[in-house]
Amino acid sequence: MRQVYNLLARYRGERRVSALVPRSAATRRKRLSEEIEAIIAATLRTQWLTLEAPPLAPAVAEIRARCEEAGLPQPSYVTVARRIPVLFSPEEIAGKRSANPKHLHRLKPRPGYIQAARPLDVCQIDHTPADIHFVEVVDGSGLFVGRPYLTIVTDVATRCILGFCLTLEKPSVLSVALCLAQALCPKDTWLAARRLDHAWPMFGRPRLLVTDSAREFKGHAFQRGCDDYSIRIRYRDRGRVHQGGVVERLLGKLNAVLATCPGSSGRSTADRDDYPCAQRARLTFAELERCVALAVLDHNCQENSKTLKVPMTEWHRNAARLPRFGDDPQGVLLSFLPGTERQLSPQGISLFALHCYAPWLGSFVPQRDRLGKLDVRYDPRDISHVYVRDPDTRRFRPVGRRDGALASLTLWEHQGERVRRRAANHRSSVAKVALRREIATVVQAAKPSKRQLRDAVRSAHAGAATKPYDALQEPAPGPADHPVRRKRTLPVEDW
Repeated sequence: MRQVYNLLARYRGERRVSALVPRSAATRRKRLSEEIEAIIAATLRTQWLTLEAPPLAPAVAEIRARCEEAGLPQPSYVTVARRIPVLFSPEEIAGKRSANPKHLHRLKPRPGYIQAARPLDVCQIDHTPADIHFVEVVDGSGLFVGRPYLTIVTDVATRCILGFCLTLEKPSVLSVALCLAQALCPKDTWLAARRLDHAWPMFGRPRLLVTDSAREFKGHAFQRGCDDYSIRIRYRDRGRVHQGGVVERLLGKLNAVLATCPGSSGRSTADRDDYPCAQRARLTFAELERCVALAVLDHNCQENSKTLKVPMTEWHRNAARLPRFGDDPQGVLLSFLPGTERQLSPQGISLFALHCYAPWLGSFVPQRDRLGKLDVRYDPRDISHVYVRDPDTRRFRPVGRRDGALASLTLWEHQGERVRRRAANHRSSVAKVALRREIATVVQAAKPSKRQLRDAVRSAHAGAATKPYDALQEPAPGPADHPVRRKRTLPVEDW
């Protein structure tokens, strides 16, 4: 009956039915004294709100012991547990009781922050492993089955995909260069080469490109290419994938399309559920690339279920106001390819232990000291030719190998061959110095030591010195006179 009278008193004061709703713990009047509340707060902060994340029961036992020592009533376990959300916020609990920053990020709001009013104002680029296996028959070597990597560039304003790149290698500067070369240039020739009779009019230079902090986006080649085409770079905050939500969502959408094809690897091991994806793979790399292209074209024509906008329609609506620069795919590729600087010599330039020369470089040999180092770009897929910037025209021109070899050679094949040759020519450290030690022994034996030279000089000086026994020795008698012999004359006969 007491609670009924309390509810009637609350209703008469406010005259609203919502006044009868049970009050929350934050608004309810506390029944414990201030001394007990202080003991609970201090004990929980020192013994429960720690990085070791201990259970609550030991802290409750300590609270009850302190209250008993102070002659105060002992609170129950439930009473102490109900004080935790009142005393500490969820952010404070996650920050003090866990060393994993993900728990704290999970509690923070993550509103969208990327806004773009027009196409190409903001674009995003990212990579992901494709959730499908492809199969390729290698002549004389067997059958290869593997997963490619997918790179896409998407426009934030229209949600359309500007370009993509499917590669066998892990995300690198090359995959970024190939993807941007397709995104910045018209794709009619590319579509015709793959027998795709569909429209893909989206292309152009992004004004702002949002990326993560991967190594290929931090390199000199990517930043140099973006500076060349006046593209600003914005890096997402580390550990906050939601800031790249547009490109991440589209990568997941493309992988969902590939998941319906034979050889799908699934999103995880549990999702695959012992499905023999390697044995079921049947698409070649070229066929898989066509499937990805068709999935991209289909996305550009689909209506967004939330915004009710079609990427193709939104692009055409603003395409007339977009600038056209007439970029060439090969020129864009060369701008984003990895490169270095080399000094010109009478024999040409040297890169990766390969000597390259072209006749047009011969005219710059007399002035090579004044030119400084030349800007050199290379394609890791074929290093039989490199691309050197002409000092006069400032355009890149191909330069072949000096030995005249025209066979295509990839960078990884060349480096692998050099590793194998080093292994074949390997000599132990003892073998490397054995002959040198023998030479040192011969030289040391041929050259007398300082002691030997000193002893020789001492012997020479000792032999030339005056000897005392020479002065004390009696002089030897001279030789006796020999009598004169009489000469015999021979008789001479007269004739």
